[in-house]
Amino acid sequence: MNNKLILVIDDEPEIRSLLSRFLGRKGFSVISAGTLQEGRKLFNQSKPQLVFLDVNLPDGNGLQELKYINSGEIQAKVIMMSAFDHNEIKMEAIQYGALDFLSKPFNIARLDQVVQSQLIN
Repeated sequence: MNNKLILVIDDEPEIRSLLSRFLGRKGFSVISAGTLQEGRKLFNQSKPQLVFLDVNLPDGNGLQELKYINSGEIQAKVIMMSAFDHNEIKMEAIQYGALDFLSKPFNIARLDQVVQSQLIN
């Protein structure tokens, strides 16, 4: 079993479930949250190695949370996600320190490529 922990922060239960199943089959431990507040609490408690973070959440903007994650003592690799495939959002995410950006709905091959490049290699 892989000892790496991944946190998924997304308000869509289907996305959290899809990522949890996919990543679990890859041998990762996965925790998830539906809000930024819940995600921040899990992040601070669990110290994951990788975070999948949605841009648009009911209680805030994931890009602002990305800044928080990259500014603190506890840092993690962050992959931003959004159903809105706008270049401005992607550029801002990379500027704030995201390592990659996934558009929803996911292409499973692309998702696998991102996980491989960020955690396995």
